Amino acid sequence: MWTILAENPLLISIMIGIVVAGLFYGWLQTGNKQLGIATLCTVLLIPAAFYAADAIVTDREKILEAIYTTAEAVERNDHESAVVYVADPATRQRALNELPNYEFHRLTVRNIQIKFVTGSYPLEATVDLDASVTASLSSGTMRNVRVPRRVILTFQKQPDDSWLVTDYTHRPLAGGADNFTPNRI
Repeated sequence: MWTILAENPLLISIMIGIVVAGLFYGWLQTGNKQLGIATLCTVLLIPAAFYAADAIVTDREKILEAIYTTAEAVERNDHESAVVYVADPATRQRALNELPNYEFHRLTVRNIQIKFVTGSYPLEATVDLDASVTASLSSGTMRNVRVPRRVILTFQKQPDDSWLVTDYTHRPLAGGADNFTPNRI
C-alpha cells in the first residue's frame, strides 16, 4: 500500500477525487452540513497524498537514484564518484580498472526494469537497463562512437537501508557477449 501511495500519488488522488465527487453530489442533493464538511475534509487528502509521496522514499526510488547518480558521474568521467554505489570491493576494483579505458562524452539510461528477488536475505534486486553512450577509447583508436549497451546490475540492500551494486555486466543490446563484455552475471 505504501508503495502505491509513494510512487503513484496521481492514482490515489483520482480515487480520492471520485469520493469527493460523490460526497459533493450528495451534499448538493440534500444540503446536509455533515456531507459538506466531509467533502472539504476529503479534498484536503489530495495534497496530503502528494506530500506523503514526496516524503516516502521507496526501495525502487533508492535504486533509481543510484542509477542516475552513477550515470552522471560516468558521463563526467569521475571514476571515483561512479563507484560510490558499488559495495563489493572486487566489483569496485573491476569497475575502476575498466572505466579509465574510455572517455565518456554523453550517457543516457532508459528502459529501466527493476525486479526484486523474492526470498533473498538481504533483499536483492536485478536491474536491466539500456544505456546509450557516446565515448572514445582512451588509446585514441576510436573517437566519439555512439554505443548502445544493455547493462545488468545486481543490487543488494544494506543494513542502513541503502542499495549498493554487488555485480554488473554490460553487453550489446541484441545478442550475447562481445569483446567489451566483462565475464560476469
